[in-house]
Amino acid sequence: MRFFVVLLTLLALPGVALAQEQIQLGEVIPALAGTELGQLPIGAAPPPGASRTVRRSEVLAALRRAGRDPRGLAIPRSTRIRREARALDAEALAELSRAAVRQTLAPCTVDDLTVRGDATVAQGPLEVEAEGAAPRSSGAAAVVVVLRAGGREVRVPAQARVSCPAPIVAPGRRVRVVARFGAVEASAPGVARQPGRVGDVIRVQNLQTRSGLRARVIDADTVEVVP
Repeated sequence: MRFFVVLLTLLALPGVALAQEQIQLGEVIPALAGTELGQLPIGAAPPPGASRTVRRSEVLAALRRAGRDPRGLAIPRSTRIRREARALDAEALAELSRAAVRQTLAPCTVDDLTVRGDATVAQGPLEVEAEGAAPRSSGAAAVVVVLRAGGREVRVPAQARVSCPAPIVAPGRRVRVVARFGAVEASAPGVARQPGRVGDVIRVQNLQTRSGLRARVIDADTVEVVP
């Protein structure tokens, strides 16, 4: 499986919690914004499109945990913290994820991409990743678009229509099977049991031992054993 990550300073998505985004003290006391003390985490931030109230007692507890003296700080009795949200439809998500999907499905060419879902997002940095594997022949390929930001993750299924180069190794082709053990290299005659392009892992058979192996295609005549 290949992974490709695109960092976009655009949006942040809600969803499955990762490292939970935190409300910082500078959001409660604006005078501290941009300072070291202002970066003190107070508690979990609300998801995009929602809000929550941070009470003075919660701020005091966070200061005590950090060993900081609250004297002299103008801490309000309560502060409403909100995370703004924005909706992205499937077409917008396809555009955001197209580059990641292309890299994930290489060496196949992505002719069309359909994302099967929408997402609600918040303003801020967004990390876009595509999970999947290049198919062995042209046609449809299933992928998952993964979006992460603000400690949250969303996974949206997608389908790409791809054009793939022809395999350079065909089933039944005689190949040289190479195995490396540190600085030592050994080889044996073998036969491919699956088609494969350069970089693909296929099944091969060692003709000396008759055993089946998994090997990565190096070129049209050579494969290398993988664990």
